[in-house]
Amino acid sequence: MKNHNVTVENRVVLFTDVHNFSIAVNALGKDQYGFLQEFYEKLGDVIVEHGGEIIKYLGDAILCIFDSANQAVACGLKLRATYSDIVRRRNLPGDTELEIGITAGEVGIGIFGHESLMQKDVFGEVVSRAAMIGHHRGIAITESVYDKIKTSYETNRLPDFTVKWQDQPLKIWEIVE
Repeated sequence: MKNHNVTVENRVVLFTDVHNFSIAVNALGKDQYGFLQEFYEKLGDVIVEHGGEIIKYLGDAILCIFDSANQAVACGLKLRATYSDIVRRRNLPGDTELEIGITAGEVGIGIFGHESLMQKDVFGEVVSRAAMIGHHRGIAITESVYDKIKTSYETNRLPDFTVKWQDQPLKIWEIVE
């Protein structure tokens, strides 16, 4: 087994997922591949412009990291608007939107995989939280992000979110758009 040179860093994790992706792409037929490539390119541009680093694409989801909570929230707002523009321009039917979860804390960063595909990845409870709260219809943030952005963005408190691995539920908020 190879040494992966994992570093542990405090980072902001942003996870996106498309609500009703299968309904949207079903309407596109073979153009779904062009849609997905446009999705990766346009949203990738927004992430990079806001100082983020794309870690990986997971079908209709994107995992990325930031140094700053304010950068990540600003990016999330722009990502949702950009996705809406793509959907509108392609006249997609159905109820589809970009869902986003943003958390902050300690993550492990390293190069992992099989020798045929080694790639940078991030791991940790913070990443799992971002993915779990990222199924909110909007932009959901954890307390660690809320504490850093509460004077810059309007928020609404959401019901606590229970996770399997901890006794206390997560306190979460949504960014008002």
